[in-house]
Amino acid sequence: MSERQTRSGRHLQPSRNKKLDKLLNVLIGVVVVLIIITATYVFKWQDDADQAVKEEPVQEEHSGDDEKEVEKEPTDEETEDLAVEEDKPSEEESEPETSQEEQGTAEESASDNPIVEKVITNKNWQPTPTTQTGQHVSSYDDTSVDWAEKVATVSTVTGIDQSNMIIWRMQNNGGPNSSIATVSTNDKSQMYRVSMEWVDNEGWKPVKLEQLNTLEGAY
Repeated sequence: MSERQTRSGRHLQPSRNKKLDKLLNVLIGVVVVLIIITATYVFKWQDDADQAVKEEPVQEEHSGDDEKEVEKEPTDEETEDLAVEEDKPSEEESEPETSQEEQGTAEESASDNPIVEKVITNKNWQPTPTTQTGQHVSSYDDTSVDWAEKVATVSTVTGIDQSNMIIWRMQNNGGPNSSIATVSTNDKSQMYRVSMEWVDNEGWKPVKLEQLNTLEGAY
């Protein structure tokens, strides 16, 4: 080989290496760019997917209670029962009207006595239960059982509590088993005269209640 040819070969080898290096650099650059583009696309796609999941509305579950009920047609038996209920009279309609005496309604009447505002009677008044036994003797001793039962009778028929009651007079009313009491509230806003009779083995029973407009001349 001549010296010229040798020099030419040496000169060409470095030039080829430079071209290869340049090509490799270009290819590496292209690959890097492709990787960057691909990574960017992947990240963007993932972000879009996550955003879509977040924005997707949650479907509400509807329970059976929210659904409109289908109107059920009554069966023949239910129709018959309904007709029977409609024909059945109510308790108010079926019960006959009770008389004034059966209801225990008090009867009011006027009086010729000017101090008496009105007279009240009631056939359903009951005796005050007694604890006395044996032969009854009417007593006006305010420490006796008989007196206490008279006072209890007066309190019941007038509605005045014994702690709010003034007994102006308690006396015989024409017989051993008849008594009359004149009483009022402590403030004298209510004034009454009570007639009562003794019922053997039962107790004192009110027979007449007089509502008074004054205590003057009442006893």
